[in-house]
Amino acid sequence: MVLTYRATWVGAMSRYELVQLFNKPYLATSLHDFWGRRWNRYSSNILRQAIYDPTRKALKGIVGYGPAKVVSLIVSLVVSGVMHELMFHYITCGKKPTWEVTWFFVLQGVCMIIEAGLNNLVRVKGWNPIHPAIRVMCTAGILFAMFYWLLVLPVWRSAENDCGYIIGSSLD
Repeated sequence: MVLTYRATWVGAMSRYELVQLFNKPYLATSLHDFWGRRWNRYSSNILRQAIYDPTRKALKGIVGYGPAKVVSLIVSLVVSGVMHELMFHYITCGKKPTWEVTWFFVLQGVCMIIEAGLNNLVRVKGWNPIHPAIRVMCTAGILFAMFYWLLVLPVWRSAENDCGYIIGSSLD
């Protein structure tokens, strides 16, 4: 939210039209909706153009369209995970990576594949889709649980980092 407010302020003070980085992520009705259209749209677009699309295009003729989409999704999320792992490496002042950050993104991809399969099953069986409000709560629940388990806890476990301060402590 802070980034959104700053971007809005910079956009208002300049003549540049800035890309909206976030699009109400709290309204995401699925993980695909969250990662593809609502959360950090700039990075999502870069990953789509640089990793997902070329990988899907290269694999489509070899393994078919469906499997190519699955592999491309996982590869894109592994790349995102490794980039976030690098950021966490700097945040913790050079602590050895635990790879939990990368697993966060890989598991998001696995959940997105399961989600797509369930959506297809609902469509094929002719069942009524789940109400959007329930989908929003389920999506938020999955995101918060995995975020806490694989991103927050690893940082807290290494509470005293090599920078000489404790993460989360006050600056008194």
